[in-house]
Parts: sequence; structure tokens; C-alpha cells
Amino acid sequence: MNSNNKTNQPLACPDCRQGLQAYLDGTLAKQESLRFFLHMRDCASCQQEHDRLQVMFGMLDSLPDHEVPADFDEAILAAVPYAAYRAMEPLRRERVPVFLEEAFLPRLIRSPAVRGTGVGAAAVSLVMISQGLGGNFLPAVVVTGLVPEILVRLQGLGRRAVTGAGRAEG
Repeated sequence: MNSNNKTNQPLACPDCRQGLQAYLDGTLAKQESLRFFLHMRDCASCQQEHDRLQVMFGMLDSLPDHEVPADFDEAILAAVPYAAYRAMEPLRRERVPVFLEEAFLPRLIRSPAVRGTGVGAAAVSLVMISQGLGGNFLPAVVVTGLVPEILVRLQGLGRRAVTGAGRAEG
């Protein structure tokens, strides 16, 4: 069933209850919000649930703000058993954007053999160019040979910049 047919159908109680949070937050599209309104107009049970949530959210909004204690992180970590703490290691490690993860570049490009061969070909081509030997294709060999090495090094610099900035902020 496509979404146009669904928005033209009356809303069922389970769907209404599941989407009440979005309705109360005002994040639904106008037509979808109208479906909720029309359902609750005719369904006393869903209207009661709406009213109950609205009162609860009002009470939560009226609570005073509190500052997080300076030792909050340490207190939480102290309360976590060591095995659970170790299991959470992936969540604690420094995060970097996906394109800076080493595995983002294909293994072939990261290969030391490809990188070394590329740099070697670029060096030989530069020597040939400086000697006036070879053809018009040599500048392309230089660029092509250096691409894998440049990509790997730029990625490493970006990763160090991000993780270094993360340590400086934290």
C-alpha cells in the first residue's frame, strides 16, 4: 500500500497511540496531523491517552533545570561492573567520520605494494621529465602514481586532526 492511500484512510487506535508523541511534538505533516485529530475527535480512549500524555509532558516541562555534577561521568563509570565497562569500549573510543576510517579506502589503494610502486613510478617519471626524456604521458604517470599515497596520507592527517581536536575539547 502506498503512502497516499494510507493518508486517505482513517487512523486505527494502535497507530494513533504509537504516533501520539509526534503529534504532540508537532512534527507530523499537516495531513497526517489531521488524521490524528479526526481519530481522537471520535475515539474517547485515544483522546484520553492524548490528554494524559499532554498533562505528563506539561509536568515534565515545569520541572526546574539542574546542573550536571562535575563528577557525573566518573560516578556512572564507577557504578558499571568491569565486564560491562569493557564491553562498552567501542562506545567510548574516539569517533571519526566514516571517510576517515582506514577501511573506507579500498584495500588495494592502502596496499604498501601499490603505494610503493606508485611512488616509484612517479619518481622515475619525474627524473625522466627533468632529463627531457619520455613523452607527454609522463605527467599523468606522476599524478596517477602519487594518488594512492596522497589519499592514505590525507586520510591519516584528517584522522589525527579529528582525534587530536576531540582530546583537546574533552
